[in-house]
Amino acid sequence: MWIRKIPDLRQLAIVLLLAVLVFLTLVPILFMLFSSLKSNAQILGNFWGMPSPARWGNYSEAFSSIWRYIVNTVGYAVAGSVCVMLLSAVSGYLFAKKSFPGKELLFMLMLAMMMVPGILTLIPSYVLYENLGLTNTPWVIILSCAAGGQVFGTFLCRTFMAGLPSELFEAARIDGATEIRVFLQVVIPLSLPIMATLFIMQSVGVYNDYVWPLLTIQNSSLQVISVGLTIFTKQFGITDMGTQFAAYAISSVPLLLIFSFGMKYYIQGMTQGALKL
Repeated sequence: MWIRKIPDLRQLAIVLLLAVLVFLTLVPILFMLFSSLKSNAQILGNFWGMPSPARWGNYSEAFSSIWRYIVNTVGYAVAGSVCVMLLSAVSGYLFAKKSFPGKELLFMLMLAMMMVPGILTLIPSYVLYENLGLTNTPWVIILSCAAGGQVFGTFLCRTFMAGLPSELFEAARIDGATEIRVFLQVVIPLSLPIMATLFIMQSVGVYNDYVWPLLTIQNSSLQVISVGLTIFTKQFGITDMGTQFAAYAISSVPLLLIFSFGMKYYIQGMTQGALKL
C-alpha cells in the first residue's frame, strides 16, 4: 500500500508545483487586465484590489490611440517575415542540396555572424540606412528585418532541408521538372512547418523591437506599437496608467492570434528541426 501511495504523492507534488509556476507566470497578465479597468486613483490607492467601478472606456480610448501603430507593426512584421522566408528558403536549399566551391566556408562565415551581438552593429546600420535615404520610411524596418533574420533563417532551413530525401528531387527532375519547379512544388510544400516556424519567430521579433524603430523613425504615423505604447502622458506629465495597461492588453492580441493559428506548425517545425540536428 505504501509503495503505491508514494508515487501518487510524488505525482501530486509535481502537479501542485507546476500549478504554482503557471500561476506565477500568469500573475503579471492578470495584474495587467485588472489594472486596465482602473483609474490612476484606484491603481495607486488600492494596488491589489479589484476595479470598482470598472472603467471599460479605457479600452476604447487606448484603441483609438494605438490602432495605427498596430496596423503599421503588423504590416512591417508580415512584409519582413515573408522576405526572410523567401530568402532563407532559397539559400537553405542551396546549402542543403547543391554543391559549389566554398560552400562550407561560406556557411561557416554566415554562422559566425550570429555570434555578433546586434547592439554592436546598431550605429553602423543606422549610418548605412541614413546614407541610403531609408530612415523615417517603412523600408528601414522591413529591409533590416529581411537582412537581420536571414542568417538564422538560412541555418534553420538548411538544417531542415538537409533531411529531405534527395530521391524526391531526382524523381522530379527525371519527370522533366525544371529547378524552379522542383523548388516551388517539392521543396516549399515539404518545408511548410519550418517556414511557419520562421514566420512566427520573425514576426514576434519585429513586433517586440523597440530600439531600432525608436532610432530610425521620427514620423509618428509610421511608428511601431512598442514605441507607441509610451505616449499615454496627459497634461503636467501625468500618465494615465489604466489606459496604458488597456493598450498593453490590446497590443498583445495580434501575437495571440499568430500563436493560436500557427502553434501547431511552430511546434512541428521546431521538433523536426531538433530531431534533424
